[in-house]
Amino acid sequence: MAASTSKSGSETIVVVDDDPTVLNACCSALRWAGYRVLSATGGESALTFFEPDQTPVDLALIDVVMPGINGIELAKRLKTISSGTKILLMSGYSPADIERLTGEDGAAFDFVWKPFEIKAFLQIISNVLDRPGTEAVGRATAKS
Repeated sequence: MAASTSKSGSETIVVVDDDPTVLNACCSALRWAGYRVLSATGGESALTFFEPDQTPVDLALIDVVMPGINGIELAKRLKTISSGTKILLMSGYSPADIERLTGEDGAAFDFVWKPFEIKAFLQIISNVLDRPGTEAVGRATAKS
């Protein structure tokens, strides 16, 4: 990772991705940046982090295309059960492919597009966390 990336995070982030390589890379980068990171390989297991007796989650970083509960469906559920959690979807698929694969376009949520550079990824994470409220502002990109 680039030495110029500032380490400043302290929030709790849940990362959900069915690809272990992506999951581990995201978690490592976020931990390096100082965030408390919880990980899940799918939507069902991710929901356990949002039960009432769990530590509040500041951000859910969710892959869109996963078996079982897809990322858009998980994001919609989280809006209901954890309304204070910010949501950032990630995908390597085009918006048209996302809609074809999930039946929805996910336009109501912020996006980060894979592949991404770590420095840009961490900046997007910081921007989403620092923004007041939980409303999405658009489709961010972390591609170079």
